[in-house]
Amino acid sequence: MNDSVSAAVSDRPHPVDIVPDDISTSTTVGRLRSRADKLGKFGSFVQTVGFAFAIVALQMTQGILLARLLGPEGRGQYATTVLYVQMLLYVGLFGGLEVICRYAAEGKTELHHLRRAAMWLGITTGAITTVLVIACNAFALPDEKRFLMPLGWLCAISVIGQHVMLIMTAVDRGAGKFVAYNVLRFVSAAAFPTLLLIAAIVTEVTLELACVLFVASTLIGMAACLVGLKQPLSGPSEPPVKQLLSESRPYGISMLASDFFERIDLLLVMWLIPLVTQGFYAAMVPVVYPLTVIPNTLGIFLFNAGADESRSLTTRDVHRILGGSIAIQTVSTIAFMMVIGPLVNLVYGAEFDPAVKFALWLAPVSAIKGILQGLDSYVKGRGRPLASIRCRIVAVIAMIIVVAALLESQGAVAIAIAALVGQVICLVWLSAIVYTDVSQSKNSSG
Repeated sequence: MNDSVSAAVSDRPHPVDIVPDDISTSTTVGRLRSRADKLGKFGSFVQTVGFAFAIVALQMTQGILLARLLGPEGRGQYATTVLYVQMLLYVGLFGGLEVICRYAAEGKTELHHLRRAAMWLGITTGAITTVLVIACNAFALPDEKRFLMPLGWLCAISVIGQHVMLIMTAVDRGAGKFVAYNVLRFVSAAAFPTLLLIAAIVTEVTLELACVLFVASTLIGMAACLVGLKQPLSGPSEPPVKQLLSESRPYGISMLASDFFERIDLLLVMWLIPLVTQGFYAAMVPVVYPLTVIPNTLGIFLFNAGADESRSLTTRDVHRILGGSIAIQTVSTIAFMMVIGPLVNLVYGAEFDPAVKFALWLAPVSAIKGILQGLDSYVKGRGRPLASIRCRIVAVIAMIIVVAALLESQGAVAIAIAALVGQVICLVWLSAIVYTDVSQSKNSSG
């Protein structure tokens, strides 16, 4: 008996006197509520996709400004200064984002207390990761790029602001408050390109100034998350940071494997490729971001669906989600590859024409990456964050083999080809994991 019928029965002193009309009415109400709930979720998805595209547009604008203001070599230098920030940003969260999101989705913790806990967790993980980034810049830069180490140390400070923003917005994401979630993400994404644009109008933008503005923008994003939170430093927080760190360990291990896999191409480019070519490669990374938006945004909702213990996806659901994602990504990638050459020349300038070949290879890489992020979100929501580690390890090994075989003949393009090989391996493997999970859930419920 559904909830609406139960409510109708409890409202009457004699359940045996219920007439068919009452049952029909209550069932209709239940169906209407279910339909309204589905429409509400679809509306949240559409809104989040819209904001995601807006954020990607801001990231592309940021990439264009950096390329235009710094040139190919300066763009390569900037890519080096922020590389270890990018490499360790999500790894250094130690799974805190997913744990906070699960607490918010369960709804058992007072949200203001959880927001303060998220803030303290972000400060803690951010401080630890900052130290790791500083160490990487001190000991893991190629000799010809070690002159950028001080700027790498400066950019390391940005991790604290980014961690606080990411973990605090996870509260809104898990609680289903997607308006707040989307607005805060938009403000954080808009800060850096806005500061760059203002600086370009006022003065000459150097590499050093770009790094300072990058750090300042992350502090703006962190401050935006604290708006409306009373007593952020002295108010009660729950759960304790120590408990959150303990519970997040499996997610942290999973993130270490997945994010290292997603960034290894940038690491290989820094170590194996000259600065100018690195600038071309790095400039094309934000250009292909739009191809990740739809399946990646779907992953936000798939995580919540996976965390919902009252239901799980069916095989038919997975067919629909995976098939639809692949179809959309294929069409989008083909369209993207048809226009990217003229677009790069128009927006970035003729000096970035050599970068087009990287965009053509990175487009399918980005398209598949979006699908992987969606599938991975569902698996994590199901409480299986370690399930995908093995496929990431195999994919990284395959990438290194491809680079070793093709680097001499193909140059930097070999790294993009290797990234595509790794993504395909993970797509097949992770799809199998999701289907297995769905099948096991069906058998256990049956």
